[in-house]
Amino acid sequence: MEKKKATQSEKEYRTYRIAALLSRGVTRSEIIKYTAAEWGLKLRQTEQYIQDARIILKKDFDIDRRQFTADILSQLSTLQKEARNSNQLNVALGCINSMAKIAQITT
Repeated sequence: MEKKKATQSEKEYRTYRIAALLSRGVTRSEIIKYTAAEWGLKLRQTEQYIQDARIILKKDFDIDRRQFTADILSQLSTLQKEARNSNQLNVALGCINSMAKIAQITT
């Protein structure tokens, strides 16, 4: 019985699924086992998906340094507010200290 080729949307789904696995620290060997069991892929096909997934992950962080800094500061600000609201003052202070270091305003 001949296997049908994956559609473009199936390829995209698989690539993004593997990117998610990589971002969670799943190893190459685990991904190979997963793709064989889940989609019936061979090693060579999986390696291509892994390569494509790594390109996606790289693009996620291929941004201007100033923009990255602004994004991080925004996330820390949100975390700091949530920490204060839940009375986790040590966490809030840690966020504030991290923001000061990133903004280079510590002495």
